[in-house]
Amino acid sequence: MTAPGVIAEEVLSSDERRASERHSARQHVALRFRNSHLICDLTDLSETGAKISVLDGVVPNVDEPVTLTLFDGTVIAGTVSWLREKHIGVEFATPVSDVDERLDFENLGREYFGKAVKLQKSARRP
Repeated sequence: MTAPGVIAEEVLSSDERRASERHSARQHVALRFRNSHLICDLTDLSETGAKISVLDGVVPNVDEPVTLTLFDGTVIAGTVSWLREKHIGVEFATPVSDVDERLDFENLGREYFGKAVKLQKSARRP
């Protein structure tokens, strides 16, 4: 039996399981798995994982290893922890530091476009 006020992990939605603080994100990420290389939308990011919005088509399976490249160029290895509708959850192999700084692009100026091109190229590399 569970103590009052405590919810068993099985009852928690996948969005509520992450212990690290989530940071809302509106940026593109490159997602690599198997032989697929996609540009997807990052919905939120924490030190230990991410929620990613994907379009219709090929998506990784639960427990499948993936690699994310954030807009700032950070490459993160992880594993798909859940799939739901057009979203996937990725658990990182090692924690990511300075999450809020990785999501801040206000001071990039014209460097912003260079980072966008690098991200697109990272999705094309084999």
